[in-house]
Amino acid sequence: MALFQVIKFEGPQEALVWKYPKENMNSGSQLVVGPAQTAVFVKEGRICDLFESGTYTLDTNNLPILSALVNLPFGGRSPFTAEVFYVNQRSILDIKWGTQVPIQLRDPVYQVIIPLRAFGQYGVSVEDPGLFVEKLVGTAHAYTTDDLIRYFRGLVGSRVTDELSTALTEEGISFVEASARIAELSERIAGRLQDFFAAYGIRLVSFFISSINAPENDPSVQRLKAVLSERQKMEALNYNYQQAQTYTILGRAADQLGGDGGMAGVGMGAAMGAAVADLVRQNLQSVQPAPPAGPAGTAEAPAYCVRCGTALPAGAAFCPKCGQAVMRQNPHCGACGAPCQPGDRFCARCGRPLDPAPGT
Repeated sequence: MALFQVIKFEGPQEALVWKYPKENMNSGSQLVVGPAQTAVFVKEGRICDLFESGTYTLDTNNLPILSALVNLPFGGRSPFTAEVFYVNQRSILDIKWGTQVPIQLRDPVYQVIIPLRAFGQYGVSVEDPGLFVEKLVGTAHAYTTDDLIRYFRGLVGSRVTDELSTALTEEGISFVEASARIAELSERIAGRLQDFFAAYGIRLVSFFISSINAPENDPSVQRLKAVLSERQKMEALNYNYQQAQTYTILGRAADQLGGDGGMAGVGMGAAMGAAVADLVRQNLQSVQPAPPAGPAGTAEAPAYCVRCGTALPAGAAFCPKCGQAVMRQNPHCGACGAPCQPGDRFCARCGRPLDPAPGT
C-alpha cells in the first residue's frame, strides 16, 4: 500500500528559495504552502505547476502539466518524481548599492571632468516564482538573500552608473546641484531599473539614492570649488568676471611700471588711467539712479552752469544764480558714445576732443 507524505517547507527562514529534499512522491500526498510562499514543481528542467499559500491534495486535477508529463492515471494513487522548490516572496528592502569606481563624468554646466560617486539602497521581491527559479536558481538546493545580493551587486551598480550619467547629462544637472535633486534622480532611475529586474521575475519595490559626491582631494574637484568660491566673492562685491580680469591685468601692468620707467612706462600709465577711469564710470553707472526723463519720455542728462556750477532747471536758457547763458553740448561722445557732463572738453573714456556748443 502506498504511503502518503506531507510536503512542506522545512528550510531556514532566511532562505529565499529552498528545494524539498525528496523527489519521489505519490499522487494523493498533502502539499502545504505557507504565507508569502509559492511551491514550484519542476520536471526534467521544465517549470510545471505552481501553488500559492494553502494546503493541497496532489492529484491530476491540480497537477495538469505534471500529470501530462508522467502520465498519471485519473483517480489513481501512483508514484511519480518531481522537484519542488519553495520560493519566499517576502520583500527584501535593505539591499545596499554603490558605484564600485568613480564615474568620470563631464559636468554639463562647468565642463570639467568630475569623478562622481553615488550610493543608495533598494528593495525587491519575487513576483514571478517560476521565472525566478528558471533564471537564477537552476538546480541549486537553496538560494539565499546573500546569493541574490552578490549576483546583482555588479549588475545594479553598472546600470545605475549608466542611468545616472545619462540623467545628469540630459537634464543638464551640475555636480554641485545633484544632491539637491536626489529624489527626482531616484524616481527616474527606478523607472528604468524596473524592466531590468522584471526579466528575472523580480519586482523592484523601492530604490533611492542616499548620496552623490566626489573625492575631496581630486584636483578637478578642488579647481571647481575654487572657481565657485571666487564667483561667490565677485557676486557679493557686485562686479563680473570681465571686470575682475581687467583689474588683474592692470595690477600686472603696474608691477611692470616699477621696472624700467621711461616713456614706455608713461604711455602705459596713461592707458591704465583711462582704463581705470572707464571702470569707475561703469561701476558708478551700475549703482547710480537713472537721470530724469525729458518731455518726450527720454532720459536727459543733468546740466550745470559753466561759471558757478549751479544745477540748471530743465530747459533753462540762463543760470538762475549768476545769469550766465546756458551752453548746450552733446551729452554723449560722438566717437565711443560715453556719457559726458556739460563743460567737458574731452571724453573721459576715449580722450577724443568734444565738439564745443554753439557760441563757445
